[in-house]
Amino acid sequence: MRRAALLACALVTAAAAGGARADGDPASDMLVVQNVFEPYEAPSHAAVAGLAKEVASVYAAGDRVKVALVATRVDLGAIPSLFGKPAQYATFLGRELAGFYVGPLLIVMPSGYGIYDGGRSTAAEQGVLARLAPPGSAEPDTLAAAATNAVARLLQAGALRSKDILEPYVQALLARAAGGRLTVQYYLSDDSGKASAAITVERAGHALLETQVPEHQTSILRPETQRLTLPAGLSLAGIRVCVGATDPTGNRAVSCKKVTR
Repeated sequence: MRRAALLACALVTAAAAGGARADGDPASDMLVVQNVFEPYEAPSHAAVAGLAKEVASVYAAGDRVKVALVATRVDLGAIPSLFGKPAQYATFLGRELAGFYVGPLLIVMPSGYGIYDGGRSTAAEQGVLARLAPPGSAEPDTLAAAATNAVARLLQAGALRSKDILEPYVQALLARAAGGRLTVQYYLSDDSGKASAAITVERAGHALLETQVPEHQTSILRPETQRLTLPAGLSLAGIRVCVGATDPTGNRAVSCKKVTR
């Protein structure tokens, strides 16, 4: 329930990104729904695109990473005391995100880099980052370029390999029958960016109908919809739909909804 409530809050925040600046920790809201947090004074489109491309390369390789660019104290909301302390902020932010993401989290500040991975060893990442010069500037494009280089170096070194232990997020929103068709709507996401789904129509634990949705890119910003043809004459009494989600490493979750007309 807490995860769903926090997600609802994050969705509202993402829809009105400016409101995130009034939050206690803006990055903890934005990184629920995206992989890069930009500072209040945003980098250029080219700089952001370059960083986004490098982060996408990480996911394409089967690894994961989220990145927070922190240029000034303003970007830390209610915790400006952590400015200039990227390692401490990485731990703080990683714990804030733990309900939605447990994996490598890179912080880039003018003073240097911080890395956190759900409390697990970050020796490999630290070894790579220790060889990089700090950005040395709060200029947004400089921070973005430093982050892009850091992500590329981490990927090349194989330092972002991290076991995915978090189950996918799935929430059934709607299961409505009309004219022999069943419309099922649900949220589906995973910190790997991909998941598959199995939609089961059941009564008293007995499956009456099932369809598979192959592994695909997911986004918590928009619900998915599937439409199934119901067997002729099927009574809806006691019928519910369960959406089972599986991420690429086999973590699973399920959410069910009673069928209505």
